[in-house]
Amino acid sequence: MLNRRVLMVAVCLVLLVSGAGADDDYREARRLVQGGEIQPLETILQTVRRHTSGRVLEVEFEHEDERYIYEIEILDEKGVVWELKVDAVSGQLIQSEQED
Repeated sequence: MLNRRVLMVAVCLVLLVSGAGADDDYREARRLVQGGEIQPLETILQTVRRHTSGRVLEVEFEHEDERYIYEIEILDEKGVVWELKVDAVSGQLIQSEQED
């Protein structure tokens, strides 16, 4: 339960310091979640955690290629940063790549 709270606080902080664009993204994501059009970030993160361990560094919500995407940066236990792209509707992992 504590890890969940820490994670949510971290995500909120990232959204706060990212500026006005992040505020618009947050509002859009919230509207879509409330309308049942996309999965909540919490659900997406639970799915991601089943497939990979590590610490979430950053989360972005984007609309690209006509679909909603959560971009999640994770620092794994070896110190490698990964960027995961997850379809916000289906929860399906679209792309996973190591950051430079």
